[in-house]
Amino acid sequence: MKKTLLSLALFGAFSGAAMAADNVQLYGIVDLGVQHLSYDNTTVNRLGSGIQSGSRIGLKGTEDLGGGLAAMFQLETGFCANGNNTSAYTGAGQGAQNQAGGSYCTSGSTFMGRTSMVGLTGGFGTVALGRMYSPFFNAAATYDPFGAGLTGSITNLDPGSLDYVRVSQTMAYMTPTFAGFQGTVAYGFGGQPGNNSNGRAYNLALTYANGPISGGVTYLQHNFTAGTTAVATQALMLNSTGNSIIPTDGYFKSKLWNIYGAYDFGVAKLGAYYAQEKFGDGAAMTLGGQNPNLKIWSLGLTVPVGAGAVLASYGQRKDSNLNNSTVKQVAIGYTYALSKRTNLYTSYAHITNQSNVDQYVGDATIAGSGLMGGQSSSGFALGIRHKF
Repeated sequence: MKKTLLSLALFGAFSGAAMAADNVQLYGIVDLGVQHLSYDNTTVNRLGSGIQSGSRIGLKGTEDLGGGLAAMFQLETGFCANGNNTSAYTGAGQGAQNQAGGSYCTSGSTFMGRTSMVGLTGGFGTVALGRMYSPFFNAAATYDPFGAGLTGSITNLDPGSLDYVRVSQTMAYMTPTFAGFQGTVAYGFGGQPGNNSNGRAYNLALTYANGPISGGVTYLQHNFTAGTTAVATQALMLNSTGNSIIPTDGYFKSKLWNIYGAYDFGVAKLGAYYAQEKFGDGAAMTLGGQNPNLKIWSLGLTVPVGAGAVLASYGQRKDSNLNNSTVKQVAIGYTYALSKRTNLYTSYAHITNQSNVDQYVGDATIAGSGLMGGQSSSGFALGIRHKF
């Protein structure tokens, strides 16, 4: 997070671990909805899987080791609940991107590719190893009223939160909470023979939550070679002559940071998010262009209404090194809880692009951009999500 729900045979493979652990849970999400998407003078009607949340199935559990120490694990894979893993944006301009690489719907190129981690937790905090969500993405998703899902997702504007949803080969430490503050340090091993710097990533976060006030700041740095990561392609834009600006082959760095905050008034929750993302720092770009230097901001509102909530956001993105590169998104949605585990949802989002950018409206599992600068994009969704 493959083809169907976890089989009995596969469940049996975990039965030994389940018996040895103090608490093991089989869980999942099935999310399906009808979508109408428009982009580059094209429209598509589809049954989408993973509009609000990627459809998934997983196992997680803990074991009490005594003395306040516990072991924990989580294994999670995604699947296409609609039975078809073809992206809505296949063949369109740049084509489809998906959140954190891998095939559409599964959000990972391998089995258990969504999350696979093991760790220890206690009075000292939590240490975890494996593939897991990045603090950078967690911040964007938490302060987006759409939770980085539905057609109003922050990932439509923010390539950093799109490309760094999860990080493989990661070692992370989370401190205990002190007076509302909590720190997280995550290190991603490059794992490249002969070049330990290639692929290496650092992610630091400091968050605060106390009563109605919450917020924080996050920094991420990633070293990589052009063409080896989705960041290079996701950062692709157009210059004023219509030629693509693509990172040249070679080793360079991407540096991203975001700051965010929210206040819950009870009758409504207001949140704000700002990010600055420099892709390919320290390397030249083709055609004499400058490396993308994106500034993204968003304001979000959540208004509880009975058993549901109205969601709304407005955001912008601009590249300081590229003229006519502003992207604007306005979104509104509604979720209604039928029970603790089942909800209905609907959302609408509209994106306007200046002449040198072409972003599409996506959702929790798809995103896209093209080469027809100046076009608009919109998306409507109506669906149901069930958690078990």
